Amino acid sequence: MDVPMIVCLALAVGGLCQSALMLVHAYEQRRHYARRLASAVNPDSDLPVTLIIPCKGIERDLRKNLGALFGQRYPKYTLCFVVESDGDPAVPIIGALMRENPQIPSRLVIAGHARDCGQKVHNLMFAAQSVLDTTDQVPDVLAFVDSDACPHSEWLARLISRLASGKNAVATGYRWYLPATRNWANRVLSAINNVVIGLTGPHGFNLVWGGAWAIRTENFRALGLPEVWRASLSDDLVVSRLVREAGMRVAYEPHCLVISAADFTPSTLFEFLRRQFLVVRIYAPLWWQFAFWTGLATNLCFWGTVGLAAFWGLTRGPWPLPLAAMAAYYLAGALRCHLAARAVRPFVAVLDADYDRVARLNIWGWPLVVWAAWLATASASFGRTIVWRGVRYRLDSSRHTTVFENSAELRQESDSHARTTTRAA
Repeated sequence: MDVPMIVCLALAVGGLCQSALMLVHAYEQRRHYARRLASAVNPDSDLPVTLIIPCKGIERDLRKNLGALFGQRYPKYTLCFVVESDGDPAVPIIGALMRENPQIPSRLVIAGHARDCGQKVHNLMFAAQSVLDTTDQVPDVLAFVDSDACPHSEWLARLISRLASGKNAVATGYRWYLPATRNWANRVLSAINNVVIGLTGPHGFNLVWGGAWAIRTENFRALGLPEVWRASLSDDLVVSRLVREAGMRVAYEPHCLVISAADFTPSTLFEFLRRQFLVVRIYAPLWWQFAFWTGLATNLCFWGTVGLAAFWGLTRGPWPLPLAAMAAYYLAGALRCHLAARAVRPFVAVLDADYDRVARLNIWGWPLVVWAAWLATASASFGRTIVWRGVRYRLDSSRHTTVFENSAELRQESDSHARTTTRAA
């Protein structure tokens, strides 16, 4: 048996095994989503909640997103908005919404400039500590949501319901990217994001997503939060690690998928994806390796059979064999993506046309989506510096972050002026 035939058989067998495993996962995920869809929500929970919302600048649809937080169907919750300074452009919008909704307890805290961690992490630390130290009655639950997310009215009740039984230490949702325009960058981002959604389920490997999660206050303190965030850039991946090390469980709630607008160009999309995967590489290296190697295997199985079919076609070899393997692999992947898309659809409050446009790319263009996702993952293999919200950071390790000045000041100051703090292990 010659080498090309051995390669063909290896790709075919590898692709078949991977397809079978992914189809089983897609089937189980669909069953889990169906059970969650049929579950009733209890909006009358007696668990008091403080919902912390870090804000910076004017997000797309900011007023709509923040306004949705005042309309949650939950009886006992307080909103705590946090910004870096009182000069932040988001402050007037927050103030107006607070005045328009006096029936919902709310407050605004000013965190100040981050010195030793990401600005968002600094804001979360300051807000959480202020809630634990200064409120008359410490809430039973702390919840967190990003300002670019637009939750539905039952979002908070659904999130807290996963904590009420005591089986789960953390409840988390995720985002669904709605393309702001129909350009390819936005559609590709939404499709790649759907690949991540496809990995969620009833298993014990769910990660916390910082844009929509909740934790009992007693567990928050038991994990060493908020102090353990010090010198970190990532809030959610640190929590994921702590929860796993403590033997606790993260429950993923499909009802808590929130809509976020995707408004990117090809260059800003690449910058965003590289930043996301670089943070994962530093703070959750096993997850990054999983994404890298499974993405590589998927691309080899598909594009390898395409290349082998083309090679044998030019050299008069048995080209139908790799072509048949490629077709079977492609159809299995399309079926898997179809199952995932149908499972998620009831939980995403967007127009059918908007959803189907992204779903079609996931289903029929999945090889291109996986290829783009793997390139983004691989791009995070090198370097440790990112720019996030106008601030430059160097991720020296998961416990050591170098914070530079903002972008305007960077043009005038050298790297020697950076402020660095190390958090003890």
